[in-house]
Amino acid sequence: MLPVSRVLLAIVLFAPIARADDAKSFPAAKHGGGELKYVDKVPVLVLKGKPAEMGEQFGILAIRNAPDLPGLHQRFLKDSGQESRYPIILTMAKALKPNFPANHLAELEAAAMAADRDENRLLFANTVADLSSGLGCSTVVVEKERSTTGAPLFGRNFDWLPTKGINEHTLVVVYKGEGKRSFAAITITPIMGVVSGMNDAGLSVTINEISIRKSKDKASFNWKGTPLLLAFRRVLEECRTVAEAEKLLREMQRTTSCCLTVCDRDGGAVFEITPKNLEVRPAQNGVCCCTNHFRTEKLSVETTCWRYDKLSPLCAKPGEKMAVKDVFARLDDVHQGKATLQSMVFEPRERILHLAYGEGPATRRDPHRIDLGALFDEK
Repeated sequence: MLPVSRVLLAIVLFAPIARADDAKSFPAAKHGGGELKYVDKVPVLVLKGKPAEMGEQFGILAIRNAPDLPGLHQRFLKDSGQESRYPIILTMAKALKPNFPANHLAELEAAAMAADRDENRLLFANTVADLSSGLGCSTVVVEKERSTTGAPLFGRNFDWLPTKGINEHTLVVVYKGEGKRSFAAITITPIMGVVSGMNDAGLSVTINEISIRKSKDKASFNWKGTPLLLAFRRVLEECRTVAEAEKLLREMQRTTSCCLTVCDRDGGAVFEITPKNLEVRPAQNGVCCCTNHFRTEKLSVETTCWRYDKLSPLCAKPGEKMAVKDVFARLDDVHQGKATLQSMVFEPRERILHLAYGEGPATRRDPHRIDLGALFDEK
């Protein structure tokens, strides 16, 4: 995706916020071992079984029933200025297909077939974080000593191009794959990788995009790397702790640059990632913040970001303890108008998700409480 222009960003930030009725979304239904249901008014899709089985469930219950998915695809390309470049981007997405983990690729192919959709669109959706630029997300990890609950809190704004109809495609997907850890992804259909998510151990991750050109190590794109959203899905499928996530990602070939904020039952950190390096930035004074640039000495080339400047005082010195509502308040300080599609707070120890979403800023909407632990444990 070409970077959002300043003109578009101004429109996003300052356009008046309409308060429409609840958006159209997915119908409740079952297929095979999968079920799409509503939890506190949020569409939640539970998938079970082998990769091809889960792909078929995803294709029928989500992709086939997603409201006007072809229209969303075309509007997104137009809004992001990618219409003319789409054939090139699609060629690059196909070049990454051999790097998909085998279970993810089997799922994707089964989903496309079951939904009777063009597989290329799914390849594009699941490599969008590698081949484009546009997310401007913000994250805050509150360590247990700064939390009123006595356990970590992990807040995150998901900021993306607010294409018409995109909020109707927000979906929480709970994966229960054979031989894998159960996990939940807060996603936009038809993305099957992880933009934001938590697994059954409470390990939670979110991506913050960073251009590969903005790293001191001058890394080049690695065409042999695992696409980012699928790499982070592997983290949730295979890891229990921040340390295990770090080990897995260091061993994995990585396509491009980004930050991954991670938090387990005991605390969190920011992984600053390039194809060459992975630097860990721990919490300071019980808080760790991240936006869309590197800050470690080895990778940082610039640190200018108004959102980070708003959040960083939390790290400057020990301060008052924060509750879930306080984390949402800090996320509201850095919202980006209609571009803030989702705002969420994870409670990793309790395996709880508080999710606000809809026409932005989502930080101004009431959050829904979803007991992910109960969904993971459900037979």
